[in-house]
Amino acid sequence: MSWLKKLGIGGGEGEEKRTEPRRLEHPRDLLLGDMVKFEFSAQREISNKIFTVTRMWTLSSGEGAADQQHYFGLEEGGNMVRLRVVDEAQVEIAIEILPDRLLQLFKQKNIVDLLESEGSLGLLKRRKPEKVPDTLHPWSAPLYRQESFLLAYRFEGDYRTQQLPDGAGEGEVGCDYRRLVSDDRLYSVEFRVFDGGRTEVHLGVVIPRRKLEELWPASSANR
Repeated sequence: MSWLKKLGIGGGEGEEKRTEPRRLEHPRDLLLGDMVKFEFSAQREISNKIFTVTRMWTLSSGEGAADQQHYFGLEEGGNMVRLRVVDEAQVEIAIEILPDRLLQLFKQKNIVDLLESEGSLGLLKRRKPEKVPDTLHPWSAPLYRQESFLLAYRFEGDYRTQQLPDGAGEGEVGCDYRRLVSDDRLYSVEFRVFDGGRTEVHLGVVIPRRKLEELWPASSANR
């Protein structure tokens, strides 16, 4: 058969077809196992570091695609960050912040007043700059305004191209979701309060997509 191939003939049944290697050019196409390298950044948690995609999930606040936010969990050693694609040119990177660090950023009374409020208007003001740790300055803004307060559901897995489950009790986790953004919309703080009062808080910052210096698909990253 080899001489037939040289003439451009052949390729009979049963022969393996050569598959093109997967290309990864935009973070919206990330899959589990893919790797992301960041350029130098003011946020030291990501600066010049290489992360692996270890988790994917969706937060849904409605029935339409516009009501869904798709997230990638990135891990580097014990360091975890969250990535969300904003648009073609920007991504949001976020870190989870624990209560002790949250209180270094905002006064406790302001946080309590915000979380106990049922209204659509809410403000959160950062502490004076000299009272905020240097490591939190690149992740925060002086003032945040509430953008949304609603009931949302978190679904583990990749739901970018498939429909979310319709029925209750199919893996969803409900929470009260509150998001505040800075006036320039480059910084955010998110609160998710689950049944029993467990609360997750993330600080987010929007950065140019070009700050993701390299993207490697899992197949080539593991070679």
